[in-house]
Amino acid sequence: MAPKSWLWFGNMLFVSFPLAILGIDLSRLYGHMPAVAKRNEACHPYEPFKCPGDGNCISIQYLCDGAPDCSDGYDEDMRLCTAAKRPPVEETASFLQSLLASHGPNYLEKLFGSKARDALAPLGGVEKVAIALSESQTIEDFGAALHLMRSDLEHLRSVFMAVENGDLGMLKSIGIKDSELGDVKFFLEKLVNTGFLD
Repeated sequence: MAPKSWLWFGNMLFVSFPLAILGIDLSRLYGHMPAVAKRNEACHPYEPFKCPGDGNCISIQYLCDGAPDCSDGYDEDMRLCTAAKRPPVEETASFLQSLLASHGPNYLEKLFGSKARDALAPLGGVEKVAIALSESQTIEDFGAALHLMRSDLEHLRSVFMAVENGDLGMLKSIGIKDSELGDVKFFLEKLVNTGFLD
């Protein structure tokens, strides 16, 4: 039986026969679409993660599962996998910004040392510090990413260890007020619980 008509709609080919219409999704048939088209298309809700290189969409369950699903392996990138366990960069940046807004531009010296003055400017600013906190697998990686001095890194480690051990006295000793303890402790615990001290 010969087809009556052909109709293209996106990547679908519809063929009309006298008694039926047959639709074929050619992207599924051939397993690919032009890369430019993929990068510009939105992902389906059940496959919301778009690989930046090839535009393939994958399910969140396949991120950081040990098997690359993006052609360039981006879904297994160590920084991405670390960041996936951590608070979002926007949340971290917002928290740091709120501390600075409430307590002044040098407040974060209490945590990060002398390079954290002037609203974190010597470290690259709030956004850079927030990204480093999200992407750095360990405190050592964080120190390297921001070029912290060894003394500042050890101070920061002692702050995190105090939080891990429940030693709020140490946080008070560096000038964190009782009214701030809960928020600071909650924030730092999120990092500790995702392996920041390992």
